[in-house]
Amino acid sequence: MKLALIFGTRPQIIKCVLVIRESQRKKVDLALINTGQHYDYSLSEIFLKEFHLSMPDFNLGVGSRSHAWQTANIMMGIENTLKELRPSACIIPGDTNSAIASALAAVKMKIPVVHLEAGLRSNEEFMPEEINRKVIDHVSQLLLVPTATAKNNLLHEGIPLKKIALTGDTMYDLVLMETPGISKAELPSQVRDLRDYMLLTLHREENTEDKEKLMSILAAVRESNIPTIFPIHPRTKERLNCYGLLAETGKIKNLFLVEPVGYHTMMKLMKNSLYVMTDSGGVQKEAFILQIPCITLRGSTEWTETTKFKVNVLVKEPRNSGAILTVIRHVQKHRDAIVRTIRKSGKPFGDGNASAKILNQLVKRYF
Repeated sequence: MKLALIFGTRPQIIKCVLVIRESQRKKVDLALINTGQHYDYSLSEIFLKEFHLSMPDFNLGVGSRSHAWQTANIMMGIENTLKELRPSACIIPGDTNSAIASALAAVKMKIPVVHLEAGLRSNEEFMPEEINRKVIDHVSQLLLVPTATAKNNLLHEGIPLKKIALTGDTMYDLVLMETPGISKAELPSQVRDLRDYMLLTLHREENTEDKEKLMSILAAVRESNIPTIFPIHPRTKERLNCYGLLAETGKIKNLFLVEPVGYHTMMKLMKNSLYVMTDSGGVQKEAFILQIPCITLRGSTEWTETTKFKVNVLVKEPRNSGAILTVIRHVQKHRDAIVRTIRKSGKPFGDGNASAKILNQLVKRYF
């Protein structure tokens, strides 16, 4: 019996690190398939090496174009790969184009789909990730949910309880496991001595494909006068350059652009920051885990546990630099109270044992 684990982006790799390790510990035959959606070394292969994981058994090298082109090409590549592998089930993490394409290819071949990080909902109808996660959930045979909220979302949509397993969150487990490595991580030389800074990440299509939003975000950073470290995603850098804004970033004295960094360095940058500003779902959750206040440049979030405790503040209108600045000032003023609230919030992301629970479910159902 063999399982296939399919990923294609940095967040998917991070979600699966401990699942891969646990499968090795339990001697489960797990084939790794990389679609190549993130083809940049700084966003994919670096993380495999950082966690001392073996290179994938298959690398499709799909790369990046439109949603339809990317999804179609991944589907064709995955179909051919699964014909060769003939796994008893496919584990598919997250909500990327790699995830939706792989789920559709597998289920049409009558191979059971296991959705890792199932049940998340932001209730944004046209958000690409929301479309993907809904479809994946409804074609999956086993749904591994990280939170009680995610479980309730699936039940509300009519998915049978017998298909759902509440496991906790693998990214929470990873932060706990990698705390020593995070403490020892090297920081980029140009920001090594910065103190009292904000960490900025920006990569979602809804922001990067909108020049007005990018201008507003940069204006708010400048007006805040807070030292801001910005590990810049390759796509974001390309869009800034296309809009003629990349040169402008060099004129913002409190903005420090750095190249994409590995997991441990990113976590250390986050842990040492006063607050985080992001449009990433994973970063929202990691900030909560590290007890750092978060500002989210989106009108909604799939990680409602963080907004429930009011420690993750959404910017409803990122096109308005004044609205962004108002939220920054609010978080500045209430930072200590926000941190105290996070510390009292319990453990919404599990008990730190998600990967073992996931492997137990897989062994029970497919071996």
